[in-house]
Amino acid sequence: MNDSVKKMLVDAFGKRVVFDASAKDFTTFKTGGLLSAVVFPSKKEEIEFLFELEKKGTDVKFIGCGSNLLISDCGFDGVIAVTEKISGISLSENFISGYCGAKISFLMGFCIKHSLGGLEFLSGIPGTLGGALVNNAGIKETSISDIVYIIQYMDKSGHWTVANKPEISWDYRYSQLKGKAFFVLSCFLRAEKKSKEEVKKKISAILKQRKEKQPLEYPSAGSVFKNPPGFFAGKLIEEAGLKGFRIGGAMVSEKHANFIINTGNASSSDVWNLIRYIQKKVNSRYNILLKPEIELIGRFT
Repeated sequence: MNDSVKKMLVDAFGKRVVFDASAKDFTTFKTGGLLSAVVFPSKKEEIEFLFELEKKGTDVKFIGCGSNLLISDCGFDGVIAVTEKISGISLSENFISGYCGAKISFLMGFCIKHSLGGLEFLSGIPGTLGGALVNNAGIKETSISDIVYIIQYMDKSGHWTVANKPEISWDYRYSQLKGKAFFVLSCFLRAEKKSKEEVKKKISAILKQRKEKQPLEYPSAGSVFKNPPGFFAGKLIEEAGLKGFRIGGAMVSEKHANFIINTGNASSSDVWNLIRYIQKKVNSRYNILLKPEIELIGRFT
C-alpha cells in the first residue's frame, strides 16, 4: 500500500486505522499474514469514502467478527474494514432494527430482554448481523431470510438502497447481496412476542446443543462446507474416514467433521490444503464436490 493511500486513511479515520496488523488478531481461525490497513468505520460517510477508495484501485473488504473467512498467509494488501462500530439494535413494534456490526450473541440478548421470539435459531452463530445477511446464515431448516423484512445497503454503483426482502434473491447459504452490495448497512427483522422465559429457555437449549456437538474450545471458522442437497457435509466427511485427519496444525475435528480446527500453530495454507484434501476425498468416494461456506481473502494457490 502506497503512502498516499495511507495518508488518506489517516485523514479519514484518525486513530481508527491500524497498519500492518496481523490477520490472527481479526479472524476466528487465528491464522493469516499481515493486513496492510485495518479501519473501523462508524458512519455512512466513511463507507462512502471507502467506496471511492476502491473505485480508485484499492481493494476493500468488510468483516465483522472475522468468522467464516480465511485470510492468506501472504496477507492482504488492501483495506480491511471492521464493522464493530456500526452495531446498534432497536425495537419498533414487532420489528428489530439492527446494524451490520451487531454480534449475533448481542442480538440474542436483546431478544431475551425484550421477550422477542422467532430468532432463536441464530443462537451460537459466531458472527455479526451483516455477515448473517450476506451469507443467509441459519440452520438446515431455517435461515435469516425467513425473518428479513427490509435491508439497507450501498450497491456496487455507490448508491444507498432500501430493498424489501422479495427484491433480493435468497438460497441456502447465499443471498444476492453478495453480488449487489458493496456494503450492507442495516435491516429490519420480523419478531414475535413471547415470554422472556420461553425465549431464554430455547436459546439456552440451542447453545447447549452447539457446545456438545461443536469444537468451540478451538479456533475455527464454524462450518467449513455447505450441506449438499440431501446430505450433511459433516457426515460425508466422517464416513470418508477424515475425522482427526490433519495437515500441519489444521485438523478435522473429532467432535464435528464439518469443522476444521486450529490445534495451536496452523497456517492458513494448512487450512486451505486440508479443505482441498477433504474435497478430493469426498468427491472420489461419493462423486459430490463439497462447496466451502467460508470466504477467502488474499492469495491462495
